[in-house]
Amino acid sequence: MAVRIRLRVRSKTTGRELEVIALVNSGFETVKPQLLVPTRVAELLGLWPSMPSGYSVREYMTAGGPVRNYVIPDELEVSVVIERPTNPVLSDLVISPIEDEILISDKLAGRLGVIVYDFGEGIWRLNTDPDEVRRRSEERQIWA
Repeated sequence: MAVRIRLRVRSKTTGRELEVIALVNSGFETVKPQLLVPTRVAELLGLWPSMPSGYSVREYMTAGGPVRNYVIPDELEVSVVIERPTNPVLSDLVISPIEDEILISDKLAGRLGVIVYDFGEGIWRLNTDPDEVRRRSEERQIWA
């Protein structure tokens, strides 16, 4: 098990919005909030294969070695989908040609207010939840 949460992501460029499941990946260390998505998700947002100006190609280190991804800075408004509205967080969009799951970076998880109690059991809450609240992980969503 891992911690996966339901998100609403909205492209600032196209205005398109999706509800998705994303993996909280504490090993995805970034300088600012980033959401890594497979190309299929970027396509549904209207940002692949034609990307807006200002994108860059960056090399990311993974367990399998370096990978080149496409980064659109400050492209997404990301919020957690729970029983009440949460404030959106501005995030870079990282488009991966090889990943099949959406990944939340450490900085994005922090800005969203995600508190993980047990990665093995998939138990988490938001920092705005009452202390006794414990949420369960969502099922894995594959974008193949």
